[in-house]
Amino acid sequence: MAACLGAAGNTVVACDSNAAIVDAINARQYVTPEPGVAERIAELDQSRLRATTSAEDAVLDSDTSIVIVPTPSNVLGGFSLRYVLRVCHEIGAALRRKKDKHIVSVASTVLPGASEYSIIPALEATSGRRIGDGLGYCYNPSFIALGEVVKGMETPDYVLIGEADLKSGDRLEALHKTMIRNDAPVVRMKLIEAEISKIACNTHETMRVSFANMLFSLCAEVPGADVDKITGALSYRMGQRFFRGAVPYGGPCWPRDNRALAVFMDAVGVPSLMPRTIDQINAEHGQYLLRKVLSATKAGETVGLLGLSYKPGTPVIERSFGVDLAGWLAAEGRRVIGWDPLAMAEVRKVLGDAISYAASAEDCLAQSSVAIVINPMKELAGFDWSAAANTRVLDPWRCLAPTAVEKIGTYVALGQGSDHSVRDWVSGELKERMRLLNC
Repeated sequence: MAACLGAAGNTVVACDSNAAIVDAINARQYVTPEPGVAERIAELDQSRLRATTSAEDAVLDSDTSIVIVPTPSNVLGGFSLRYVLRVCHEIGAALRRKKDKHIVSVASTVLPGASEYSIIPALEATSGRRIGDGLGYCYNPSFIALGEVVKGMETPDYVLIGEADLKSGDRLEALHKTMIRNDAPVVRMKLIEAEISKIACNTHETMRVSFANMLFSLCAEVPGADVDKITGALSYRMGQRFFRGAVPYGGPCWPRDNRALAVFMDAVGVPSLMPRTIDQINAEHGQYLLRKVLSATKAGETVGLLGLSYKPGTPVIERSFGVDLAGWLAAEGRRVIGWDPLAMAEVRKVLGDAISYAASAEDCLAQSSVAIVINPMKELAGFDWSAAANTRVLDPWRCLAPTAVEKIGTYVALGQGSDHSVRDWVSGELKERMRLLNC
């Protein structure tokens, strides 16, 4: 956000408690796998972007504070505000030394009601100000995805602003309009409405993923069925976004947000079956794919995993299906070898010597009797697929080019049924069941 706001012509004071990050930004040596971030920082001089470890310095030299700190899940499934409140206390203390009005905008994901019940009272108590009287407040979460954060900030689908007062909403809208490069609408609403909108968005997206994955497993078992043709047809009415049958979802946001919405609904006495069911479907889909891999391999065989992060373009492995699958297969006596362009170091911290680590994708393919495409990485196009001449490659994304497929020993596009006759299939073991269903 600092890089994008600075590149948009704003003067930004970036604040963090990690002195190494602050020093790297000030030296214009900040390293990140996020495309476009380091490049934007490098182009900004100190008058446009500087970093500090002092919250007081940042508050006194700005008119708006954007709070982007972790809100980790707690043991009950909610979101802890301990870091948000710590920052709010620092901002409030600094505001006692400042005369001008100051706006605080929280971008971290919080539970509905958190702003009015916890965050605003903390700001008012520590600053000695009231909302609308020298203090403004907004809840302004970003809808971004790791690996394309700049894209999400500069060309968002929309901008969501929950506002405690009209002038603060005006200020946040104006700030975003300096940064966004498309015609994204700005949606303004009450704080509680914005808090519900943010967490509900991720639950809806996981619902779409789970629905597509349900069709994936169904099509894999029915002769002649192709999940891509079915989701392609349905997308004319249902849209294409997050609607592709493949592997289970993971990452730092979707799983925990589903659970958080469920526990919040429980707290207010509303049935929470939908978010809980989505989580269950996701877990069952992972087990379904595990059974597919186990049935295609024997104990002692080498299974290669291409992609170990939770999605392409990031080293993050939180709730990664690739990491889960590696652990499950190793426990079932398979020798697992993994490769990922960004996440190898993180995987070693978690799995250690339980699996092997390939020096390259080609090395992974050559050593494996069966290999699975976990992530549809852009790097797939550059692989030398002749290394898989003796390998059976399982592709749940159905993303390999024909030129790659022709070099592979055996290619299996998961999510597509066999080429057996549907009539023969139904006339076999399903005959009596289908008769009863149709009588």
